[in-house]
Amino acid sequence: MAESDKRGEILRAARFLILKQGLRATTMEAIAAEARVAKPTLYKYYGDKSAVFEAIVTELLVELHGRFMAALAGEGPVALRIAAALSAKYAALTEFMAGSAHAGELYDEHDRMSGPQVQVAEAEGDAAVVRELRAAGIGDAEALAEVVSGGAYGIFR
Repeated sequence: MAESDKRGEILRAARFLILKQGLRATTMEAIAAEARVAKPTLYKYYGDKSAVFEAIVTELLVELHGRFMAALAGEGPVALRIAAALSAKYAALTEFMAGSAHAGELYDEHDRMSGPQVQVAEAEGDAAVVRELRAAGIGDAEALAEVVSGGAYGIFR
């Protein structure tokens, strides 16, 4: 099995367990067993549970950003494109956490454990919204983007 396949299998197993039983209850031993790899193999790729979770968050951020930017670059008025971008982003998060009784814990942990990574991704999305608002001739694009993004986050949470 190729290294990228093994990493992918480990992350799939970890996502499954974390969504099923929560981050705190998921152990490296359980991840190794679910992924059907030896513990030394798991530790070769990920030094600890935080590293596994950060890798999961990275994958999720890439997907969220891709969906967000694709919708923002779509056709139509700026307000509809921004709404579509935010909807796409939060739909991806909802899909990811669907059915998990631990969604709140995971969302809080992703903020705590991957804070800088999440902040960079959020800043990129916010900057793209500001650019679109400015291109549409909207005054004080930064303030409007902040209100819209903050409102969408609040509604989602």
